[in-house]
Amino acid sequence: MPSDNLNSPARDELRLSTLAKRFYLDHWGLLLSVFLIFALLVSLWSVLAPFVAAFAIAYVLSKPSLWLYGKLRQKVPLPVCALLAFGILLLLLSSLAMLFIPVVGTQLELIQSNLPQLLVNFKANLLPRINSLFGVSLSVDSNALRDTVAHYISDNRGVLASLSSRLLRSGSQSVLGVTGFVSLMTVATLFILPGWQQINRQVRQVFPPHVWKRVHPLALEIDTVMSQYMKGVLTVMLFLGTFYAVGLSLVGVQSGWAIGVLAGLLSIVPYLGFATALLIALLTASLELQGFLPVLLVLLVFVLGQIIEGFVLTPMVVGDKIGLSALAVVFALAFFGAVFGFAGVFLALPLAAIFKVAYVYLFNRFQNSAYYRQGESS
Repeated sequence: MPSDNLNSPARDELRLSTLAKRFYLDHWGLLLSVFLIFALLVSLWSVLAPFVAAFAIAYVLSKPSLWLYGKLRQKVPLPVCALLAFGILLLLLSSLAMLFIPVVGTQLELIQSNLPQLLVNFKANLLPRINSLFGVSLSVDSNALRDTVAHYISDNRGVLASLSSRLLRSGSQSVLGVTGFVSLMTVATLFILPGWQQINRQVRQVFPPHVWKRVHPLALEIDTVMSQYMKGVLTVMLFLGTFYAVGLSLVGVQSGWAIGVLAGLLSIVPYLGFATALLIALLTASLELQGFLPVLLVLLVFVLGQIIEGFVLTPMVVGDKIGLSALAVVFALAFFGAVFGFAGVFLALPLAAIFKVAYVYLFNRFQNSAYYRQGESS
C-alpha cells in the first residue's frame, strides 16, 4: 500500500533530515573545527592578522618558488628559492614605495599653489552659469577666497602631509601599528615560506583518509581557481597600470605615470579602487592643468580602461570560472570589510571566489545525491 511505501526503510533513508543527521555524525569534527577557526579569526583578528597575511603571501609565492627551483635545475634548495622569491617581492614593493614618496610631496605643492587659483577659476567660469541656470544671485569675493584658502593650506600643510599615515593607522586594527604589522608579517613569512611543502603535508595528515578523499577534489578546485584568479589579477593590474600611466601622461598630467601605477595597484579592489584612483587623477588634472578639457580627457582615459578591462581583458585572462556578479562583489566587500576591517576589503574577492567554488561543488554533489534524484525513475 502507499502508506507502507512512505514508511519503508528505503524511503526513510532518503529523507533530508536523515541525510543531514548522517552528514553531521560523519563530519561533526570538521564542522566544529571550521566554526572554531572562523570564530577565532574574528575575535583575535588584530593579533592574527600578520600571521594570516604571512600564510597568504606564502601561498602566493609557493608556485613562483617552484618555478624558480625548476629554472635553477634543482641545484639550489627549494627553501632558498622561496626566500629568493620573497626577497624579489620585497624589493619590488620597496621600489614602488620609494617612487611614490616624491610624488606625494609634489601633490602637496600643487594643492598649496594651484588650489586657490582653481577656486577663483570656478567662480569666474561656472558661478555665472549657475546663477543664470537656477535664477539665483550668488557672489564670492575671489581675492578673499584665494587668500583664505592659501593661508589655511599653508598653516595646515603638516596635517596634510601626515594624513595618509594616520589613515593607515586608523584602518589597521593591529595594536602593533602599521610598522609592527609589516615587520611581524615579514618575519612570519620568512619562517612559513621555506617550509610550505611540509606544512601542506602536515595539513593533509590531519584529515582521516576517508575525509581527505572527499575534501581533496574541492581543495584542488579551489587551488586551480585561486591560481587562475592571481594570474588574472596580475595581468589586469599590469595592463591597467600601463594603460593609465601612458594615457594620463599623454593628457599632460606630470605625475601621470605614478597615478597610473597606483590605479593599477588599486584595481585589486573592485569599484572602490577604481573610484579612488579616478578621484585622485581628476583632482591632479584640475590642479596641474587648470581646465575643463584635461579633466574630461582624464575621465575618458579611465572609462576606456574600464571598458577594455571589463569586456576584453577579464573574460580572456580570468573567464567565467570565478565570475561574480556586481551585487555579489559589493556584498563581499561590505561583509568581509565589516568582519576583518581594512584587510577584509583586499581579501573580499578571493574569499568570495573560494565560497563560490565550495557552493558549486557542494550543490553538484547534492544534485547527484539519492535524495535529489529519488523521483526520476517514477
